[in-house]
Amino acid sequence: MNALNERYGKRGLVIVAVNLDKTRDPALTFLESIPASFTVAFDPDGKLAEAYHVKGMPTSYLISSDGKVLESHIGFDSRRTPEIEARIQEALPR
Repeated sequence: MNALNERYGKRGLVIVAVNLDKTRDPALTFLESIPASFTVAFDPDGKLAEAYHVKGMPTSYLISSDGKVLESHIGFDSRRTPEIEARIQEALPR
């Protein structure tokens, strides 16, 4: 996500990671070793996950600037990275 933020942040990509752990300590420890160049929000009550009907972790959403969900992806498969990055590029202004 840091790499995506670096490549596309100036074109308008905004990355927000949402941590659902009940306590922040594990995430904060992780972020000390691998800092995020994007926003990390904490949702220990899972309200955002409920609102977006998250079925598994991690789940990623590509949301347009007008708030429309363009795509969602459950899990992580590095083989899909080029496809997902191409979709991000399509969604961003030129």
